[in-house]
Amino acid sequence: MTTDNDEVPPTAASPRAPPAGYGPHPEAHPAVIDFARKVEAMLDSPSQSQMCDRVAEALRPMLAVADLLPEAVRRTSEDSYRKHVLYACPEKRFTLLALVWKPGQGTVIHGHTAWGAVGVYEGTPNVAVYDCLLREDGRHEVRQIKDIRVVPGELATVRRGLDDVHRIYNDTREVMITLHAYGRDLVDSPDSINLHLSL
Repeated sequence: MTTDNDEVPPTAASPRAPPAGYGPHPEAHPAVIDFARKVEAMLDSPSQSQMCDRVAEALRPMLAVADLLPEAVRRTSEDSYRKHVLYACPEKRFTLLALVWKPGQGTVIHGHTAWGAVGVYEGTPNVAVYDCLLREDGRHEVRQIKDIRVVPGELATVRRGLDDVHRIYNDTREVMITLHAYGRDLVDSPDSINLHLSL
């Protein structure tokens, strides 16, 4: 017999709550939950490129959901583009982010430390793409090979390492929002996804 003050131990059938900061955003849209379930089911894919493509396809439907993002996830920052966690895998295997960019904000030239898939939700960001060479002195040499403007609904993938070196920036007068799914935990170390170059 238990009273209101007794603690009931979890049973095998009881779902475990995710660690603090993990799981869906408190105001997550059902489409975010659906996306997370799909990605969690494919996390053991043996191929990085296959994983990127499959996650990008799972991300595609969210780009067309008009009410996907609550007001709290649309907030900007004066200092830099702002990252909002939409979903963090409780097993710390992937993170879904919304990045909100004010006019003039952008990234530095960088690669990534894990696979990723990126989609444009609002606005028209520019993406500059680079060839990157690691020199004998340990510094990186980059050469821009293209600069493209992308539109809502467009998707891209990135692989771990120096094969997809790029930068994203907002040279318009409007706020833009992009969705990013990456194959690592970004709650404990939000900046660990970017592979910083020595230029």
